[in-house]
Amino acid sequence: MNIFLTGEKQIGKTTIIEKTLAQLNKDYGGFKTYFGPDRNLPNRMLYMNSITEPYIYNEEYGIVQISDFSKPQVIENRFNTFGVKLIKEAIEYKQLLVMDECGGFERNSFQFQEQVYKALDSNVPVLGVIKLECSGWVEKIRSHPEVELIIVTKANRDKLPQILYKKLTE
Repeated sequence: MNIFLTGEKQIGKTTIIEKTLAQLNKDYGGFKTYFGPDRNLPNRMLYMNSITEPYIYNEEYGIVQISDFSKPQVIENRFNTFGVKLIKEAIEYKQLLVMDECGGFERNSFQFQEQVYKALDSNVPVLGVIKLECSGWVEKIRSHPEVELIIVTKANRDKLPQILYKKLTE
């Protein structure tokens, strides 16, 4: 079973994942992406780390440099090395793979994409997030026969951690 959440920005997708993981008695791995304290500044960085590690805000974990004045600068190699490593390790050693989140920045990170697709066909369940407005490579996730897509809204977000817990423990 693979479950992906989608929805508007800041609707609570990552919070739902965190609340679900806190309830589960499963050994999980995977990745999370996150902004640093500079989130609302004109120049900001998007980071990636293991889902089980703390938020770290240094260049080593940066995956995209975003500016209000130019196109985002994607560090594709980080997706294709660090991201791939985190997915592979979870598939090999964990009971659950978390991918928070997949979106358009990975459009040219083909090794990363391939590893995501392999994960969907693996025996390890996936709990992930995909961007609502994203197309391209993410469409293969949305349309995968083993993926259940849940749209997060203000009306359902408080109930979703318990619903996901039940689905992932059946």
